Amino acid sequence: MAPKILHNRKSSLALLLIVFCFFAISANFSMAQSTGYVTGRVTDSATGSPLISANVIIVGTTLGAASDQNGYFKISNVPAGSYEIRVTYMGYKSQKKKIQVAASETVTADFSMEEDFFQTEQVVVTATRTEKLMQDVPVITEIITAAEIAEKGAEDVSEILEDRPGINIESGTTGNKFLYMNGVDSRRILILVDNVPQTGKLNDRIQLNFIDADKIDHIEIVKGPGSALYGNDAMGGVINIITRGYARGFKIQANGRTGSNDLFSGNLNISGSLNKLGYYFNVDHFQKGFDQGASEIKINETKSNSFSGKLKYDFSNLGELQLQSEFKTDEQSSESSFMGGVSENLSKNDNFNTNLVWRNSLTRTLQYQFTGYYSDNFRTYESAPQNSPVPASVDTTTDQLIGLKSDFTYQPLNQVKFDLGFDVSKNDYENERMADAQTRNQTGVFIQAETNLFKKLTFLLGGRYDKITDLKSYFSPRVSAMYAVNSDLKLRGSWGKGFRAPSFIELYSDFPIPIPGMAMRVLGNPDLEPETSIGGNIGVEYFYKSLFLINATYFHNDFKDLIVDYQAAPLTFSYLNVEKATFKGVELQTRLYLTDNLTTTLSYNYTDVNSDQKDVAFSRISPHTGFVRVVYGLFKNKLKLSLRDQFFSKRDILVVSGYSGDYQKVKKDAYNQLDLTISYRLSNMLGARFGVNNLTDYTDENYGPYVGRRIFFGLSTTFQRK
Repeated sequence: MAPKILHNRKSSLALLLIVFCFFAISANFSMAQSTGYVTGRVTDSATGSPLISANVIIVGTTLGAASDQNGYFKISNVPAGSYEIRVTYMGYKSQKKKIQVAASETVTADFSMEEDFFQTEQVVVTATRTEKLMQDVPVITEIITAAEIAEKGAEDVSEILEDRPGINIESGTTGNKFLYMNGVDSRRILILVDNVPQTGKLNDRIQLNFIDADKIDHIEIVKGPGSALYGNDAMGGVINIITRGYARGFKIQANGRTGSNDLFSGNLNISGSLNKLGYYFNVDHFQKGFDQGASEIKINETKSNSFSGKLKYDFSNLGELQLQSEFKTDEQSSESSFMGGVSENLSKNDNFNTNLVWRNSLTRTLQYQFTGYYSDNFRTYESAPQNSPVPASVDTTTDQLIGLKSDFTYQPLNQVKFDLGFDVSKNDYENERMADAQTRNQTGVFIQAETNLFKKLTFLLGGRYDKITDLKSYFSPRVSAMYAVNSDLKLRGSWGKGFRAPSFIELYSDFPIPIPGMAMRVLGNPDLEPETSIGGNIGVEYFYKSLFLINATYFHNDFKDLIVDYQAAPLTFSYLNVEKATFKGVELQTRLYLTDNLTTTLSYNYTDVNSDQKDVAFSRISPHTGFVRVVYGLFKNKLKLSLRDQFFSKRDILVVSGYSGDYQKVKKDAYNQLDLTISYRLSNMLGARFGVNNLTDYTDENYGPYVGRRIFFGLSTTFQRK
């Protein structure tokens, strides 16, 4: 009996297997019969050249593709029906087309893309912590695209930002680069990389030359108080550096550059996607010989190496998970001379950053994102007098930051959206300049409401509550609005509050400055009050028939209890709170699209600083700055010439003079600096670039710039397949 039953079971299983295969084949055949294909090519409208890695999606579906090395794309298994297909490419205007897909047929849709010289259709996140098109953001925002970065041939973030209106890039005494934005020191400007704060500050400032340009996709700049969304350190604005994303298929890029002062740099990145997995890996090397950041400091050699990577996986119902990490080492040797003595210095900086992002959509109206991050920075600085038995002084800094950020977006109506979330972080800091290691915990909660119930008016209202270890709590509100008079004329304005807690160095430092023959000392001030600010901006934007775009902005920011350096006693320096300081001014930007191969950008910034301690508090701020950029294309824009000129007006500079260490105010004359870059696209895969920085060879041995004319030559190559 048993064999018969077993035989019947085997027969039943065989029958079920045959039926299953029949239905599977039928289903696949049915799908093949009911779906079609969408193919096409994406090119530059001016040159006809293919655009590689253009993002092609079918609106309302998860179907999409990326253009390959020759600009072609193909989307398979598209169900029959009517659709809208959209193509986006950074630096170009997005395009849409309506298509009709029939079963088992192929639809061709070609796209000829125009450069978005005016950047109105770029997606930004910094101003509101959510994705928005530039033209729809009620908060005044600037963007630096990948095309502008490549055109300039910049090596690091300091070189990228130096052309922007209202931004002054200055060198510290160790040769590292910092910024002033609308007169505000970078201690009060929050620097983010992919929306995440960074460690490794020197004198409370992020070292911009430590962030490589090769991995950057674009940079977003929001000026004015930003504490309503980002809390501490965002008093004067936020700069968010967005790194490159994932290519569809497989993509490999390599860049190399050589030039004056023994410059050599190289970069290799590999990115792509495989089903639900996205990946990106980047290796970067940089080295340069002689440089100078101050009259007393000569840099002999600078080296850096970095490795970074991203992995992204889509878990469907559970959402998307992304892991991102970078390890970077920087090393610099220099000589410092002061009062007849010469010291040899060596600084080393090891930095590790990692973050994990989880984003998901619970419903069509509710999305969330969590970001956990960890940053570890270790810096050593050795200084030894030349020809002296005195041992080298060693200064070490350990700076660790761990935190969690959350963002929830709820949109109950098309005209109403809410954003809310919390941020928590812990910062452990240890330095030879302080007697004890310090720890600071920060907690912040924010909410923001946006409405455009009135067709022409977008209104944004939000606020944030912050609590920091050993400090009283702070509430930072912000209100912003945009009124579209018509499609060409828009008015924007923002008002808000900001704050910054005193840093560990400002509070607790106690160390001698290692200068031969000078018994100078820096003491912290544990009685410092947190800085607060209140201010905003108002601007008008006029866009005329895709020919020119004009932005005019007035900004005003009042600071209370501003922390500044001052001379507490002979040869002794410390920090104090300035009762009041005001930063105000105007900013003008114009972009002119003269012809298909000729574009011009002009900008001007006037900044006025008024303070109770004007002779002590502020230095190195040019009241008037201007910038002109002209780009001319030849041979269907395969050859591009970019000429950039920066102007800086007369300014006051505070210097330490004499053996007493007293401050002395000196006047720095007005000057301009001219740069030229020539780039040529040899083929779809190969490009070349030649540049001259400081074309007129202008130098000032006392107050900078200290390095004259520099030239460089670079090659880049890109390969991509589906």
